[in-house]
Amino acid sequence: MINDHTDSYFVLLRGARRFHEAEYQGDRTLMARLSQGQEPDVLIIACSDSRVDPALIFGARPGDIFVVRVVANLVPPRRPGDATAYAVMAAVEYGVKALGVSHLVVCGHSHCGGITAAMDTARGQEPPPFECLGPWVELADGACREVLAEDSEGERTDAETATAAEQRSVFKSVANLRSYAWIQERVESGDLTLHGCWFDIDTGKLWTADADTAVFRPLPV
Repeated sequence: MINDHTDSYFVLLRGARRFHEAEYQGDRTLMARLSQGQEPDVLIIACSDSRVDPALIFGARPGDIFVVRVVANLVPPRRPGDATAYAVMAAVEYGVKALGVSHLVVCGHSHCGGITAAMDTARGQEPPPFECLGPWVELADGACREVLAEDSEGERTDAETATAAEQRSVFKSVANLRSYAWIQERVESGDLTLHGCWFDIDTGKLWTADADTAVFRPLPV
C-alpha cells in the first residue's frame, strides 16, 4: 500500500515531468541557453522553510537568481577555520566571486521556526533538542536579546515581537556579510549592493529595507 508520504513524492515526480514537457519538449530556448552556463545577477539567502520559496515569491525563472537556503536565513560572521560558516559562505563566495552577482539579498519571513527557537532560548528556555539545530540558531541570539531588551515592559504582542526578531536577524546577517573582506570591498566599490527583505506568509506581502537602515516597509501592491 502507498502511504501519504510516498504519494507526496510521486506528486513531485509528476511535477518534474510537467517541467520537462514545458521546458524541454516545448520552447527550449531558455534551458538551451542555460545549458551553456549561468549568469544570475542576484543572490538570495533565504530560509529552508517550505512555505517561502524565493523563486515563487519573486516570480523568478531558472537562471534568474542564485539561491542559498539555510535555517532562518542566518549568515555566520567571519571566523577563520569555522567549518560551520563554510557551509553557507562557500555558496555566497561562488555567487559573488565566480558569478559576479550585483545584488545580495537576505530574505527572512514570518512564522520562522528557527527564530522562534532562538527567541525561546533567549528567554531562558532550553535550546532545541537537536544535535545541529540548537548551535546553529544561536547565531540569532544577539538579535533576539536586543528585541527583548527593547520591550522590557512587554508592550508588544507575541506576534509583534516575533516579527521584530525576524527582521532584526536579517540585518544581523547583512552585518555579518560585511565581515568578509571580499564582500565589503565590492560594496565599497559599488559593484555589490546588500539588501534586506522579509516575507509575510499571512498577507503575501514582501517587506524591503535598505541594508544601511533598520526600517522595513511593505512593497506596494
